[in-house]
Amino acid sequence: MRVSVIIAACNAEAYIAEAVGSVLGQTAPPDEVIVIDDGSTDGTAKVLGQFGDCITVLAQPNSGQAVAVNKALAIAQGELIGFCDADDLWTPRKLELQLAVLDRRRDIDAVFGKVEQFVSPDVPDAQRERLKPAVAIMSGELKQCMLIRRAALERAGPFDESLPATFFIAWLGRAKQRGLRSAHVDDIVVRRRLHLGNGGRTHTDAQNRETLLALHKAIKVRRRPE
Repeated sequence: MRVSVIIAACNAEAYIAEAVGSVLGQTAPPDEVIVIDDGSTDGTAKVLGQFGDCITVLAQPNSGQAVAVNKALAIAQGELIGFCDADDLWTPRKLELQLAVLDRRRDIDAVFGKVEQFVSPDVPDAQRERLKPAVAIMSGELKQCMLIRRAALERAGPFDESLPATFFIAWLGRAKQRGLRSAHVDDIVVRRRLHLGNGGRTHTDAQNRETLLALHKAIKVRRRPE
């Protein structure tokens, strides 16, 4: 089955090359990599241009990650969909391990895995201690950890573009309500980079508001009559 990988990038020139390289360097390489440049004003476009025909790059005015991801999904050709954040790294065997599960378990819609959090080497020494994670390795259902069958992704509907920071949390809740069947591999599949510009760190108040809104929407869906 064809695998499409989607990356949304905004002002990611410092890390996007490593992120894309970790996807292209898989032991089971994807069939296509789509990067949406979400209105970057730094050198992101120039960095992406170095990959040539190895990736597909689309640009849009700054509209948020949810809009970018939905735009990429509209043109993706794969029966399986993966996501990588522009500042994170896939471990080399991520796709190999997850493809094996989906091939063996036809009853499974999506496969997740473990995440290793690390402080980016470029963070100044004076700031490193406060960025150090309480838990270095964790199991979680994060977008960048997931490989999912496209049919299951579409069954849950598009990502909510009114929730640019928490759209995946809202989508995952909706997907589970609609019967998403998932499995986990007991391996680290993503290395999550911690740095001074992490979205969750710089937009905490907005993310908290969005989380409450996402929960409110989920409650309304549960109460909706069949």
